[in-house]
Amino acid sequence: MSKEDKEAHTKTTFERAIEDRAPSKGSVTARAEQVARETGKLNPLVDPSQFGVIRRSLPRFVALPGGFWRMAIGTPIPVKTRIDTTGSMGGNVDIALRVLPYNWEMVNLVLSRYDVQMATGIFGDISDHFVICDPQFEMDAKKIVDQIMMLVPERAGGDTPEDPHYGLFGAAYLTAAYINRIELEGYDFTVSDAPARDRLLKGQLIRIFGDEVFARVEENGFMIDPNNLPTTVEVVQDLLKISHAFFIQINQASETRQFWTEVFGEERVVFAPRTELLPQIQTAIIGLTEGTLELDGIVESLMEKTMICKGRDRDNKPILERVDRTDAKLVMRAVSGIPIGAQAALPNFDRIAIKDDIFRNKTDLWPMTAEEVAAEVELPEEDGKAIKWVV
Repeated sequence: MSKEDKEAHTKTTFERAIEDRAPSKGSVTARAEQVARETGKLNPLVDPSQFGVIRRSLPRFVALPGGFWRMAIGTPIPVKTRIDTTGSMGGNVDIALRVLPYNWEMVNLVLSRYDVQMATGIFGDISDHFVICDPQFEMDAKKIVDQIMMLVPERAGGDTPEDPHYGLFGAAYLTAAYINRIELEGYDFTVSDAPARDRLLKGQLIRIFGDEVFARVEENGFMIDPNNLPTTVEVVQDLLKISHAFFIQINQASETRQFWTEVFGEERVVFAPRTELLPQIQTAIIGLTEGTLELDGIVESLMEKTMICKGRDRDNKPILERVDRTDAKLVMRAVSGIPIGAQAALPNFDRIAIKDDIFRNKTDLWPMTAEEVAAEVELPEEDGKAIKWVV
């Protein structure tokens, strides 16, 4: 494995990608916003109607002699975040990119046995030109950074409720993830300060996902009657069958909490004191759900292992501080009511495929046994060359 491959899961790789690719001044999405204004279109990589509409999270394999396949990193696990960019939340994409290296590092600490595949998108209102931006699941730092910079926040305000439920529809019915085939779940986060609407509109679904949206939903194994669409509550109930999904609230408005509590349930609505603490909150939620963190150890873990980005200096370098005890306690209180250990309680939690397991076919559910590998597979010697990923 090459040096670059070994660094795939490090904060340094993401810091380097941001330094090389993001503008040193101004909004990181300025170029994408300009192109969208000129063309009336999103970049296909973040356009929910493009790339087959269905978003896929699949294993990464290395081809072996004899037609066998070696799992390169581990079982893939999707981590999707959709961020509110309406009104006062309009700067959230810049914050998301600023904290991305720390978010990636922390999530990988609590998901170390998996191949983390991340998709960070945004949502606005149906009155906007682009209701949602929905990127692909990626694991490469450069691609993740590029896709975040392709997002087009319109920053419009004055229209409440908002429309993240179209993104939730895509997550529930237009996601195909290997992790669900083995009866485990990925992670899904909606970040906002406002309630949504109770109902989807057929015309808006076609506008957002394209004319073939209902055919793609059926292709993905779901039957949705275009003339009898699920409510927002029903969409989330279906999403919870395939994802550990949470709503992260960026204020304490009672109307917002009441709406999302009715949609997700009280145990899945989490209050975030500040947007900058999203990486810590998401990490705590994932770690508690997986069983890789314990509630009474979160404060010390966060203080010891995580940093918070509080802006940039005159040279545009991140201003970093160690998470202090006050913030760590706020995070602990925020996540204390979630379903702890929910992933660990699912079938096959202790059975997942890991790095270097051998598969007979790329589409197989489980790897070959050690006896089958010994009898049938001729493993090549490591030659130090870079791996070519095959999905």
